[in-house]
Amino acid sequence: MRYSVVLLALTLAVSVTFAKTLQQAYDEAGPGEGYDKLLVLDPNEVYTGRCDVLKGKKSCIRGNGALCDLKDGSVYAAGYGTDLHITGCCLINCNEYSGAVAVYEGAKALIEGNTICKGNMGVVVWLSSTAVIKNNIIWGNVKYGVARHENTPTLTILYNDVDSNPGGNYMYLCVG
Repeated sequence: MRYSVVLLALTLAVSVTFAKTLQQAYDEAGPGEGYDKLLVLDPNEVYTGRCDVLKGKKSCIRGNGALCDLKDGSVYAAGYGTDLHITGCCLINCNEYSGAVAVYEGAKALIEGNTICKGNMGVVVWLSSTAVIKNNIIWGNVKYGVARHENTPTLTILYNDVDSNPGGNYMYLCVG
């Protein structure tokens, strides 16, 4: 029994110590299936930290149920020509000032089949960006579930379970 506990503690310590950051995994990903970057995550790994997707490129993050502890970061897509498809991720502990998935400055995103929880905001779509948010579970964030800036031209929200976000499940943010 004693050796089992020690072995379990060592296994957890080693897996946490050598966890790959989400950004490292993204940077190492190559092209595939029509994407400039296709990142397929291992569901047995825990990925940490933020991820900035390449500006002006088409990227896919296929989570396969992997846990991504953003550690006060976000999956950040910004800039015209930037196209992000993120699916099958469990995203927790996002940035205080942006969402777990942040779509900014004219970027496009398809956000589907993710669980987004225990962060500041779930999804933020800002500054003339476009997003389709479907089939996600977005709950238990400190502020909002889904936040949209007044200058966002297109936001499509389909079949999500958005609940228990004290600031509001859906929020329209305006300057002023």
